[in-house]
Amino acid sequence: MLFLCGMLTPVRAQNAQYGGDPLQVGAGARALGLGGAFVAISDDATAIYWNPAGLVQPKNKELHVQHTEQFGGSVNHDIIALRLPLHNGGLGLGIIRLGVDNISLTSLEDPTRPLGPDNRPIITQTIGTTDNTFYIAYGHPIRSGLTLGITIKLIHRDLSVGTGTGFGTDTGLLYQGKRPLKFALVIRNLTKTRIHFDAGNTDVISPSVLIGASYTHTFSDTHRLLSAISGHWGEDVSGIESNQAIHMGIEYQLKQRLMLRLGRRGSYFTAGAGIKLNRATIDLAVLQHSQLNNSYRISTSIFF
Repeated sequence: MLFLCGMLTPVRAQNAQYGGDPLQVGAGARALGLGGAFVAISDDATAIYWNPAGLVQPKNKELHVQHTEQFGGSVNHDIIALRLPLHNGGLGLGIIRLGVDNISLTSLEDPTRPLGPDNRPIITQTIGTTDNTFYIAYGHPIRSGLTLGITIKLIHRDLSVGTGTGFGTDTGLLYQGKRPLKFALVIRNLTKTRIHFDAGNTDVISPSVLIGASYTHTFSDTHRLLSAISGHWGEDVSGIESNQAIHMGIEYQLKQRLMLRLGRRGSYFTAGAGIKLNRATIDLAVLQHSQLNNSYRISTSIFF
């Protein structure tokens, strides 16, 4: 515990305090509909983001795709993830893109004169910022009911005024006993993730700890209830998000075909729904925000 507390010490000096913000947006409409309480579930391809130990659970191949335009279309969030079962474990590959596109820069028609009816601002340039994170993850069973996973991620950050790259490592544990109860522990940015920019400065993303549990209760062959909770501590997030450490969610499944979800991420509510077809699942999530527009996310998983 002393070691973890030492890792969670905030990075100061010239390093960006919120360098990890773009990596906290989440992945998958199902997980986000559950309030992001997914570290102890992680049973789909988005396990590369939530908990790589979950890659061991499913035994079929999966392609996961998500496209979202958040906050009235100002932020684009795209995900492509692939899950491949192995003889003794599971492999995950993916890319997550978070971008703010079409930012207009303006100047006066005549910069030497003051603003006026005959000297209006005009658009001189359109720029954008993008975070691309590439994931490769592997999950492996350690003993009965206990699996270990590790994720290597490559981050490429383009801020228009400069670009930076860096590497990071996440690791996770997932335990399921005889009862339908799971426990999970995830440490993100285990060795501190450093993003080095071409201008010489560096963003440092400190380690964070995620602890979660989930429980599945089956009423009959047609009704099932899944509940989950997780705590996220030490994440590099801005002040407005700093009180969103507790995530909770509940999912009702009807015949494993129709899913209804409710969740809470700190003080924000989430909701979602999903429908499972023969070889595909379509999920939708709604995320509340106190100061910006609500976000709607849709994702699709194809099984083969």
